[in-house]
Amino acid sequence: MTAVRADPAAAPARSGFSGALGRVPRSVWPLAVFVLLFLVGGLIRPNLLSVDSLVGTATFAMILAIASFGQTVAVIQAGIDLSVPNTIAFAALGFLTWTAAFGPVLGFVGGILAGVIVGLANGVIVAKLGLTPIVTTIAMNGLLFGVVLLTFRNSELTVIPQFLTDITATKIDLFGVKIAAVLPLGLILMVVLQLVLSFTGWGRSLFVVGSAPHTATLAGLPVDRIRMAGYALSGALAAFAGIVIVGFYAQASATMGASYLLGSVAAVVVGGASIFGGRGSMVGTFGGALVLGQVATLVNVANLGSNIQQLIYGVIVLIVIALYGRRTAE
Repeated sequence: MTAVRADPAAAPARSGFSGALGRVPRSVWPLAVFVLLFLVGGLIRPNLLSVDSLVGTATFAMILAIASFGQTVAVIQAGIDLSVPNTIAFAALGFLTWTAAFGPVLGFVGGILAGVIVGLANGVIVAKLGLTPIVTTIAMNGLLFGVVLLTFRNSELTVIPQFLTDITATKIDLFGVKIAAVLPLGLILMVVLQLVLSFTGWGRSLFVVGSAPHTATLAGLPVDRIRMAGYALSGALAAFAGIVIVGFYAQASATMGASYLLGSVAAVVVGGASIFGGRGSMVGTFGGALVLGQVATLVNVANLGSNIQQLIYGVIVLIVIALYGRRTAE
């Protein structure tokens, strides 16, 4: 039998190519996938390859990203926040109720504080009682749904404050293109949160706690307080998302956050975060939301319906988690 000799130049070439790919920031890949899907959409239906289509997808994606930024914080610290949907609903309906009673400023503060309290409760249960994040937060989600149904009467919550419409749904002329105000609002929030994660001690400690909690403890980091603060921030961001959704869509209901349960997790993992903790970014999450937004556009073009869209999101999450699990095992 003749031995097959490997080409000595082939391995370095492959290694060089793999090394080059490895140096590409993870947050860039979702953007590349989005561009590919956007071009595919243009091939299927040429009118999708337009600025208006791009702006529409980006707007949908930004709203999803805002709802997913808190989830990003939870995932980075090796947790998950499945109470996002009903935190969104509770804060949104609370905001409308308290605005009617006390004015928009106190209504806004009350809505955000409601999210902080929910998130802090999740953090205390996870950090101090030792319950798993998935059980804790899904139970909190169910509890909040009951509170929403018992507390708020949707028929009375129809007046949307003008200032909220102005900062979310108002059309802004940018170089001749009309964009919704929620786009720059979300971009500003994304930049601020990314700076917090990248350049503050607390932000960097989230990654340490997520990747190596035992090492973090040995290094003297207050792991429990970091986790509780992370969940409190996740709750606050989910509450802010609820208020933004009310302003943009000019409606609210007890089930308004339901689509963000799977959507928020999908945006985070598609954006390059590890579901096992220690990795993630706000920029990546927005990229993941753009991918999901383009998937939603293609689903609508094919008239497949929202159920198929959620099914596709679920498949994407399973594939990404399986890939991460395989890499971890290796």
